Amino acid sequence: METQTLTYKTSKLKVITDKKEAISTIKKELITQRTLIENYADKEFLNSLVPVKTKKDAPKIIKEMVMAAKIAKVGPMAAVAGTLAEFSAKKAIALHNPETLIVENGGDIYAYTKSKINIGLFSGQNKLKDKLCFHLTDENTPISICSSSSNMGHSLSFGKCDLAVIFSKKANIADALATAAANQVKTEKDIKKTLDWLKKKKYFEGAIIIKDKKIGLIGSIPKLTKNIDNHLEEKITRL
Repeated sequence: METQTLTYKTSKLKVITDKKEAISTIKKELITQRTLIENYADKEFLNSLVPVKTKKDAPKIIKEMVMAAKIAKVGPMAAVAGTLAEFSAKKAIALHNPETLIVENGGDIYAYTKSKINIGLFSGQNKLKDKLCFHLTDENTPISICSSSSNMGHSLSFGKCDLAVIFSKKANIADALATAAANQVKTEKDIKKTLDWLKKKKYFEGAIIIKDKKIGLIGSIPKLTKNIDNHLEEKITRL
């Protein structure tokens, strides 16, 4: 299995795959899609914290980000990392037909496998920290697993959530909803109402929300198992 970290401007993708040639395809697609975003996005698009409108001739990746923002009621850039991960991964899957391909972009994952893989759940300094992982197979992939935290990473958050993890077939949706969910959770009491809000959203499949001593789960999520990787924290992508 090949593992590489690809960087381009502010993007940092971790790629795990059995097809080495897929890695260069992912890098090229990352550059292509980022360039489309940069050429289209104006100051309003880049800085808005609420949904925006888009032009009919906008690139597909822009339309996907705008659509996700409308569903989650956040700004379009809340969906950028996950959307880039999915676009890059799908290009490589179509060209190289890998057995396994995982593209992770700052905590937002697009995963595809024909076998069995585990993906660790890291919740910072919360007591659950690195004790759990998701078990993925060909039956529940491809899948997008996107995370947002008010306590980790550089992304803007208005909440105090240890970790919000969203599952969806569409990475733009998972990414935007993860941001929205983390914004809404300030205390343990906010977990249930946030899960109830999420389950009504289009393309939503499942969620895990962690705040202090409580964890909330809803919807369809991959099997959770005990993490046995003692080096999980070392493998987290950081910008």
